[in-house]
Amino acid sequence: MEVEEMRRPEGRSPSPHRIVRLTLPMLASYILFGTLHELCHLAVAWWLFGSSALGMAIDDTTGSGPLLGRAVGIVTRAALGRYAVVRKPPNAAAATDSREERMILHSGWIFSILIALSCHGLHAHARRKNHGRNSSAAEGLKTFTRRMIESPAIVLGAYVTALEALSTDLLGLTSALPAWIGQADVMFCFCGNFGLILLNSSWLNIDGGRTALDILEKMVTVTMMRGAQSGGVVTFEPSAIVLAHARPTASQPPSLKGVRSRVVNGKRTDLSKGVRKRIVKDNCGIRGNLRGWNKPEFNSQTGSGRLVRAFFGHTRFATSSKATLDGTHPHQWSRRRLYNVYSFGSSSVAEVGAVNCRQIGVENYISHNGDFDAFYLNGRLYDLEVIQQWLEKALEAPMPATVDSAAIAGVVDLLRTQGCFALSVRYALLVVLPSSKIDPDGSYPTMREYNEVARVFEVALNDMLRGGRSLEQISSDKAERAKLAAAVSSALGHMVSYRDHIGAESIQEVDIETIPDDDSADESSHVGASAAVAVLSRHVSFNVETANIPSLVKETIDAFFDNDLLHTTRLLLENAKGSFGLMVSSTIDAHRQVCFAARGQTMSVAFYPRKGLVCYGSEQAAVKAGLNFNDPGQESIHEDRKECEDAVRLDLDDLGGEICLLDWGYADMAEPSISPPNRHLSVSKLMNDSLSVVSFRECAAIKHKSQLRQRLTLIERNEYIKPLLDDSDDPVLSDIRSIPRVCSKIQQDWHGVGLNRCTAWNLANCLRDRMRAQLDGKKSGQVDILVTGCEVSLWLGEQFVSDLQQSFPKLVIKSESSNKLLGLFGQEFAMPCTGFPISQRVMDIKDAIIIIISHSGGTFGPLACSNLLQSFSSSIFVVTSEWDTQIGKQLRSMYSDDLLSSRIFSTNVGVRPAEPSSVSVVATHQLLTNIFEHICITIISEPQFRHASGAIITERDLQTLERCNRDNLRALGEIVGVRSTVRVRVSYQVHEKPSATEMDLRAAGDVWSEHILEGVKAYIITIAYIIGTVTSGYPLFQAISIAAGLSRSHSVFYLPRFLDSLLYIFMPHICILVLRMIQGRNLMHRFSNRTVVIGDCPWVAQAAEAFLGKLFACSYGLASVNVLSGNPADHLLHRHTHRIVRGTLLCCGRPDGRLPALSSLEASACLSVNQASSIQSLGATCESITIGHNKSKLPLSQKAIFLKSYRPLFLSEQVLDNIDAQDELIKQRKEDLMRELKRGDETRHRARRRKIAIQNPAAYKTKTRALSSMSHFSDTNNISVSLSRSRQAKTSRTSAGLIGAYQNLENGNRVDLTISKIVDRMIKERQGIEHARRVFNEMDSDGDGRIGLEEFA
Repeated sequence: MEVEEMRRPEGRSPSPHRIVRLTLPMLASYILFGTLHELCHLAVAWWLFGSSALGMAIDDTTGSGPLLGRAVGIVTRAALGRYAVVRKPPNAAAATDSREERMILHSGWIFSILIALSCHGLHAHARRKNHGRNSSAAEGLKTFTRRMIESPAIVLGAYVTALEALSTDLLGLTSALPAWIGQADVMFCFCGNFGLILLNSSWLNIDGGRTALDILEKMVTVTMMRGAQSGGVVTFEPSAIVLAHARPTASQPPSLKGVRSRVVNGKRTDLSKGVRKRIVKDNCGIRGNLRGWNKPEFNSQTGSGRLVRAFFGHTRFATSSKATLDGTHPHQWSRRRLYNVYSFGSSSVAEVGAVNCRQIGVENYISHNGDFDAFYLNGRLYDLEVIQQWLEKALEAPMPATVDSAAIAGVVDLLRTQGCFALSVRYALLVVLPSSKIDPDGSYPTMREYNEVARVFEVALNDMLRGGRSLEQISSDKAERAKLAAAVSSALGHMVSYRDHIGAESIQEVDIETIPDDDSADESSHVGASAAVAVLSRHVSFNVETANIPSLVKETIDAFFDNDLLHTTRLLLENAKGSFGLMVSSTIDAHRQVCFAARGQTMSVAFYPRKGLVCYGSEQAAVKAGLNFNDPGQESIHEDRKECEDAVRLDLDDLGGEICLLDWGYADMAEPSISPPNRHLSVSKLMNDSLSVVSFRECAAIKHKSQLRQRLTLIERNEYIKPLLDDSDDPVLSDIRSIPRVCSKIQQDWHGVGLNRCTAWNLANCLRDRMRAQLDGKKSGQVDILVTGCEVSLWLGEQFVSDLQQSFPKLVIKSESSNKLLGLFGQEFAMPCTGFPISQRVMDIKDAIIIIISHSGGTFGPLACSNLLQSFSSSIFVVTSEWDTQIGKQLRSMYSDDLLSSRIFSTNVGVRPAEPSSVSVVATHQLLTNIFEHICITIISEPQFRHASGAIITERDLQTLERCNRDNLRALGEIVGVRSTVRVRVSYQVHEKPSATEMDLRAAGDVWSEHILEGVKAYIITIAYIIGTVTSGYPLFQAISIAAGLSRSHSVFYLPRFLDSLLYIFMPHICILVLRMIQGRNLMHRFSNRTVVIGDCPWVAQAAEAFLGKLFACSYGLASVNVLSGNPADHLLHRHTHRIVRGTLLCCGRPDGRLPALSSLEASACLSVNQASSIQSLGATCESITIGHNKSKLPLSQKAIFLKSYRPLFLSEQVLDNIDAQDELIKQRKEDLMRELKRGDETRHRARRRKIAIQNPAAYKTKTRALSSMSHFSDTNNISVSLSRSRQAKTSRTSAGLIGAYQNLENGNRVDLTISKIVDRMIKERQGIEHARRVFNEMDSDGDGRIGLEEFA
């Protein structure tokens, strides 16, 4: 075949028959060797674990099934899926996991390498042996086998399989690293805080759970605002198929397993969609329905028991490690392991005389927001690193991840012990005893040894249960517990005599496997107790004087009865140091309970009785996702109830710390299952009495309402709580389009009676109290008004403070970052604010009016300040996106929920998931403008307050500001492309025909987008050219040469090859130049990524930089931009002039210099743009665009965009405009006169004028004087219309020209600007206008409204 390929004529392609002959053997060999590779994994697993480790279905944790079905499954997965499923038996030691896993993994690639080398050797040997030999068709199968061996496709398939094995098994280059799956100890060998509780079964059995997953996806979308690097969800389902006749009862809840779905988000992927896709893959069938959606265990409505499907999730923003799959929540430390567990029910269904003990798989999951810094044990504080090392030995499980949250899962494994004596013994020995300490180098019993010790406790408990007692009776009665402890101690006490009888050394040699399970055998009981003591003797003292065995027994029994899910979480928070937003779940309790906790981190739980749905989340807005969806069955939990309660939300006390247990019961167990230490806590019934809520608040000193129902916030049919916005394909564009509508609603609400007006009334009262205290000399604290926030909110606050301070110079008004305030006042050791003139002594904010600006109302810094600053002042207000936010919750708990005590200013824009801030910035600025006006009115309305504050602002100023504030709505609509139709209320629609302003802005954006995308387009063209020319073999210059008749063998043919080489090298640059020529753009710009420089006042420049930077946060390298910003009147040139190169994109906002107060500022901004644009190289410079109202283009700027003005003209503008209009009129009339003179007989005209002047000189002078007065009076007519919106002059002045013109006006060179003289002048000129009109009518003989040359003469 190789010879045939060499002899094939040039340019002739292989025949289709030869292609098929090569492809089919390669595909067959690829499947064959892949199957053998996976079977090798299974063979090694069988050698390690036996036949129980071989191929099972992923959802079959028993490893059993028909032999043929298992065999088909093994072969199908290996051949088509190229993976194998290996089950590790539950009794395999955990310490050997990594060794066994390595053996199974490495066996695959070694085997594939050997297969590839063997095939290569056979192929080479066969070709040498059969070289030149012809075979007849009669040889049949022998010939076919020889041809297959000689075919290189077989060798290629073997090497491809070996390469895959090296990349997956050895290098770990797979989509998911090999790991033991599910917590059913299964391993895949590939060759690759939000949540909801579905109490209503219709969420499952109507549409298979699709709507429930829609809600979950919506919650992830909102929670992503807190972090979206990775996310995961865990749900629980039966570990085996539950048969109808063997359905679990109240005393025998089902054995559950956790199914965890985790995903690491890509840079340009949507985490919400990724999480849902992973959930569907792990929990749904082929049709996309959740597993068990039509099974009786999830849908039974009788008292026999129904499982409730719940999803517990978390999104992560990495802080302690990289965003990896191991660090993704929910976390689990110990893998699923089988234990003897006693089932605890409620006290009302306690079964007497029954031994409810069975083996079930135990695994615990947590999801956590915050930081886990240290843990107290026996009064000593241990840091995180020591705890992690200790947990590895104590739990016999390797650390699953280095993140701090994983350590919380390990601690929960130690603390959650109710119902299991083996876990209780471990807890008592490692945590409770006086000798217990966290020692990473210590020696601890194995779980096998704990089970031996637990046998003694189980025998004693079983005897008591058979004696007519129940678990509940023993648990709630201290005397019964003491009897159980005495029985265990007695069994252990007989050990000494038994050990002395057979010898201490023999006890150590007792084979635990040979101990009979029959508890009735006395000898066996003695051997079991002795074996237990043999274990304990290595860790506790049996000396009569120092013996701590009774203490161990007592603590073990207490842990067995007390350490349920609620008590576990309570013990964790009592001893852990850090901040916690926590979810804790366990397979022992997941059929009826879940626990939430908050301390230093927020956590909210929403209850939807009508829908049978419970949502929880760290992001308060996320739990409102249930408002956006309807129950598929349109039924409440209890069908016999005609009316259901409205949806409510419980916000856990994150300031003082709170734990909340949700218990929905199981079967006939309606009362919550709570251990004795927490039975004093009140139980609240919600969800139409189908859900029990138990709350424990850590800090009782914090003032709170006694009844939980009084703490609930109504979220359904509440005018102040808005549902989440519908999903949008372009949320940024939707936000921009809604700007005029949002600002209009804010102004309407402000001028009406609502939340903001009530809050403004309270703000005015606080301000009056502050001013009165200053007048009475009782003012406390230096700062009068403090504004705080983060990022964009802080920049808006700084402008707000600047305007207030300039209006009231004698008041002390400050703006500071929330993070700086936390560093100063919220740390055990104050953090110095280096470079800033603030400190604890300088920043005296006692009794100051504090305004917190936070759009989301949940940003960490402002939220923490809302708690921290309550100790400094009681006058705290917040400006946020809606009434229902975390900061709003804190302020409502501080004051009252009624509107008369409101401290919340709301823009009512709701949650905006789009990362680039647009509508939130504009809406906050609009609301701050209204607040500014209200503060000014409050102060200047009292003469004494006006004097004390040194007020500069006047009532007329406020009237002008409010007029501009209202007229601004039309300008906003012009910019963003919407129009308003005012009827009953203001509504906004998208322009059918875009406005001129929008078109100019979009045109400039289109040009700049071409600048940014030119590199991408050039590389696409280059790639296409390379593929086309290399594949065809005809590069451009060579093809031209061949077409011209030049032979490839000619020596001159090297020249086109050289030219083609240069073309390949410079092809991207050539493509860019061609694109620039076609699009008419500057050819001399640099061939590199673009830099965008934004110049404007500080808050606008910074907000625009953040907006554009976030828009390009996920762009590819070829289409990325570098965004900078600066103040053109200050440091723009100093910071960025040295970065100006050919092609830099500069966008600068120009103040409206037509106002005298802003002329100098505009001149400064224009100077900065001109200076930046004057830096040239090769005749090219930066491409600058200016945006403003003054219609004067800078000579060096590329483009000027002029915004339409809707405000009335100020007097200074009107006077200057009239002067310009007069000059234009005179100039125009002069030009018209000159054109008319040229058309007539100039000589005759001069003679006639001379004759008229000689015959009647008085009439000539009168007509000349009248003409001049007409032009003069036309100007004065414009002055009289002082509030005209339109400008008469068509020309515009530059910023420098405006300064000169206003200086001339001020000096009185053209017009005296005193009001009295202007009025007198207007009266006189009005009289002159009438005189001019009479003269004009006398001259206009034909009455056509024009004076021709003949009439004038």
